Amino acid sequence: MFGAWHEWLFGFGALLCSGAAVKIMDDFLDSDFDRFRGRRTLAVKLGRAALPYGLVLAMLGAYFDLPLALAVFFGSYAVGMFSTWKLRLPTRLPSYVEIVLAVLLAVLTAGPALALWGLAMMAVVDWLDDLVDISADKAAGQDNIAMKIGIVETLFLVMMALCAAVLLNARDTALTFIAVAVLSMVADLTTTRLWSTHDQGTGSVDSR
Repeated sequence: MFGAWHEWLFGFGALLCSGAAVKIMDDFLDSDFDRFRGRRTLAVKLGRAALPYGLVLAMLGAYFDLPLALAVFFGSYAVGMFSTWKLRLPTRLPSYVEIVLAVLLAVLTAGPALALWGLAMMAVVDWLDDLVDISADKAAGQDNIAMKIGIVETLFLVMMALCAAVLLNARDTALTFIAVAVLSMVADLTTTRLWSTHDQGTGSVDSR
């Protein structure tokens, strides 16, 4: 009994810490876009300190469950470049090459089944986020997968990816949704909105 709870708790810890590390990194990369939308996220507030804090969280995730943390990280890395797969990156490699490399690294370090689960689960999380943010992204000129292929098509891909994630690893799929809910609440509590959506033209300060 204790062993089962131990695995669940450590799995959740790995997902929560790894997800937080990915979230901070993603928000840091999108800091200019968030400022444009009048949002000061935790990563924006931390500035350059976001890097060491993100690394600490990633290390904690690896401590709780190394293969799971690696699957989440490399899955997020690969899925994050799906919408810009032709873009040439600072490494001078096109995105699709780094996507393939990320998937291969996930397979080598986490194993094929967990690597595929990480790819499918992170696709669910990322594409659902794109659907939620489609209006804000469109207004800001930001591109995402839902805008490129359509809302219905993106929902279909989400359902396919979710089915794959459940079949590959039902326990961690459920834990991921709980971790995402916790991270979303923390992100909302730590984000300062400089103005509300209907006040973007005036720049009036929101109380949050």
